[in-house]
Amino acid sequence: GDPSMISNEFDLNLVPLNLIERIEILKGAQSTLYGSDAIGGVINIITKNKSVPNFSGDISTGSYGTRKINAQHSSSIGKLNYVIGFGNESAKGFSSATDLTGKNNFDNDGFRNNNWFANINYAFNQNWNLKASTQQTSYNADIDYGAFKDDKDEKFNNATKLTGFVLKYKKEKTIFQLQYQLSTQDRQYKNDSLDKTYTIFEDNQYAGKSHFADAFFSKAISKNMQWITGVDFRYGSYHQTYVSISKWGPYNDNFKDTFQYQTALYTSLLINDASNKWLLELGGRSNKHDRYGSNQTFTISPSYKLNANIRFMASASTGYKAPSLYQLSYNDALKPEQSFNTEIGMEYKTTPLFFRAVYYNRTIDNGIDYNYIDYNFFNYIQQKVNGLELELNWKANAKNNFSANYTLMNGQETNQNRVTTTDTITYNYLLKRPKNTAGIQWAYEVSPKLNFSMAARYIGKRYDVGGYAAADVSLKSYTLLNAHIQYKLNKHLLLYADGQNLGNTVFQEINGYNAMGRMLMLGLRLK
Repeated sequence: GDPSMISNEFDLNLVPLNLIERIEILKGAQSTLYGSDAIGGVINIITKNKSVPNFSGDISTGSYGTRKINAQHSSSIGKLNYVIGFGNESAKGFSSATDLTGKNNFDNDGFRNNNWFANINYAFNQNWNLKASTQQTSYNADIDYGAFKDDKDEKFNNATKLTGFVLKYKKEKTIFQLQYQLSTQDRQYKNDSLDKTYTIFEDNQYAGKSHFADAFFSKAISKNMQWITGVDFRYGSYHQTYVSISKWGPYNDNFKDTFQYQTALYTSLLINDASNKWLLELGGRSNKHDRYGSNQTFTISPSYKLNANIRFMASASTGYKAPSLYQLSYNDALKPEQSFNTEIGMEYKTTPLFFRAVYYNRTIDNGIDYNYIDYNFFNYIQQKVNGLELELNWKANAKNNFSANYTLMNGQETNQNRVTTTDTITYNYLLKRPKNTAGIQWAYEVSPKLNFSMAARYIGKRYDVGGYAAADVSLKSYTLLNAHIQYKLNKHLLLYADGQNLGNTVFQEINGYNAMGRMLMLGLRLK
């Protein structure tokens, strides 16, 4: 993550889409293997590392003045495989802030994104393998002053560098892996004096750096037992400078450089019976943080295969989320968030049909929240969440494929009263998370050269923070309709069109900020 960000999050806008091979989503607490921040799940982005000689590119244009171009090349030289690529994306955009003035004079907020990357893979022999990668992104955007507040000259600039390697040894039933990653982030928010807001001039700069190292050993102890054990180390630091000029005069603040680190030992045991019907995963992690001390997590995940089509599964796990450096700079007494998660479900799978149903329950203690009256971070008491997830995929025939999903989420949170902060209150909803979400998709192969797909997504009513000493506000539900069509001109060229929010639905994901309207793109892809 980015140690200078509020919650140590990494901005996914900085990940080049042409670098991604696939995305895996692991649900439930995953802190035993993945550590801090895996309190409710993990998004695992797997990047490309092809060895087959190949050149590909993509160019597209569309609504809001959007332009995209990217290219990549992969090949091999002896034992060395490599992938290199670059991408450029820009848009004139739309106003980030929602205009309630009725004057319709909020300006558009555009962005520009440039990136390049290189991945190499070198096989020393049949057992030892080394992967190394580097990625650099430059992201610039126009931003507004805040919710419902326009600003015609505030800018956001971000420069990110990611560099790392993975050294792997594999022989028969034994695996050893060592990995390291260094990331640096330089962010700037600059508001000059052309368009007056609350300040005449404002320059806020952040510099963050994080180190991550992990080593694990995996061994098949027997035919029915696999053991994994490992250690990891995480270090994050950031520096901030702030300069402003307002009607009260100039202000200059250099925040003290700050850092934090944590070490961990983890282990996992995977057991199955001779018939491969029973599968049991047991895991544990011990984590030591230089600020708040130690904490432990565990995972128990059994599953049972009733027959060739039906499998039942369950899990119980704990997770944690360490307070970020940014949060600790406001309140150094913050405790880590801690979660207890349980799931029970079943899967049904045949050649044309897949169905999955899971009931989940999660309790979070010492959750970290922000007080909009005192402008500080604090630990709230408890959050409880339970619900149901349904997933269906049906391959009707060789040309038609249908999929659908539904999520029910019930939640309540015992927290400070967000209007007064002087008493404790239980909210029977979760901020920014709807009780009901659903989706459906249809993919149709018209011919070997022509493919078409259409999808609809429903997001139910949810609540967001109202602001300073204000009650939470309700955001209305909405439905989005998307479509994609592509035609293969020849074995190397593919023409495509993409449409998002075809109904031009007006909605807000965050209170006070606009969401994208109808978006149409036309592109050409070279393979």
